[in-house]
Amino acid sequence: MAIVHVPVLLQEVLEGLDPKPGARILDLTLGLGGHAEALLERLGPDGRYLGVDRDPQARAAAWQRLGSDSRLTILASTYEAVWEHPDFRAWCGGHAPEGFEAILLDLGVSTLHVKEASRGFSFRLEGPLDMRMDPERGPTALEWIARQTETSLADALYTLGEERASRPIARAILRRLSEGRLNTTLDLASAVYEVLPKAPAQRKGQVDPATRTFQAIRIAVNGELVGLEATLERAVGALRPGGRLGVISFHSLEDRIVKRTLRRLAGIHDGPGRTPPVPLKPCIRLLHPGGIAPSEAERIANPPSRSARLRLAERLLVDSTRSS
Repeated sequence: MAIVHVPVLLQEVLEGLDPKPGARILDLTLGLGGHAEALLERLGPDGRYLGVDRDPQARAAAWQRLGSDSRLTILASTYEAVWEHPDFRAWCGGHAPEGFEAILLDLGVSTLHVKEASRGFSFRLEGPLDMRMDPERGPTALEWIARQTETSLADALYTLGEERASRPIARAILRRLSEGRLNTTLDLASAVYEVLPKAPAQRKGQVDPATRTFQAIRIAVNGELVGLEATLERAVGALRPGGRLGVISFHSLEDRIVKRTLRRLAGIHDGPGRTPPVPLKPCIRLLHPGGIAPSEAERIANPPSRSARLRLAERLLVDSTRSS
């Protein structure tokens, strides 16, 4: 099946990162290459673009779309592990020894994950309970569920999915598992509907009741929030002075980490008391401190964008956080 990819907040990313001809750009979540394609158009013949993604299927699709562009290099890695990747260090030494002019993170799942049933991310399409962004590594969603107790599963649904009905949903899921009736994505969705019926939500125009459970299990399986704060710190440290970082998040858990980390790096104290326990030396300035949400026109034309938020920051003339 051909996947049609519409990059979210594309114009806002282009304007916010504002890359000039000859710039070096690091894309830590390349995906299907939608943002990369547009950003490459801004770079001129001397620009260079390094795209990172853990998903072999996404990398293949991006390569098919953009691989003829000699300015592009694609690396297989997660965004938290790439900093120590020997090929990453070699590329930076050869092409960006002074750092990057722009770095982008587009968090969450891609069109590929949601629209391809075989990947097991969608509660609307029947597929295996997989949900791995890298299908060659780690436990599947079904294997992860099988390792949980009722308490640990409920806790994951509550903390990673913000699901208020986490305990009865966890019981329903594990009951189906024990009965041999938990094998596919639709089986998992049906377990949720036993507790939160789908029809009332549809009548009220609310999100599907399975959304939060699928989000929580997907985040747990892929460790999506692990290393995000450290990655943001490393990304800021890898920017040249005046370089810009753009981060697109799709749910409150991601956005909360991004917002808190960038504010701290901007020297803003959000903890208890009026002053921080140690002085905060700003190394970035926030652009659009409240973040940028999609326009109404984009939300209508591209419904997956409705929960997206773009946060932007610009590197100041300091080097205390510079990545080694």
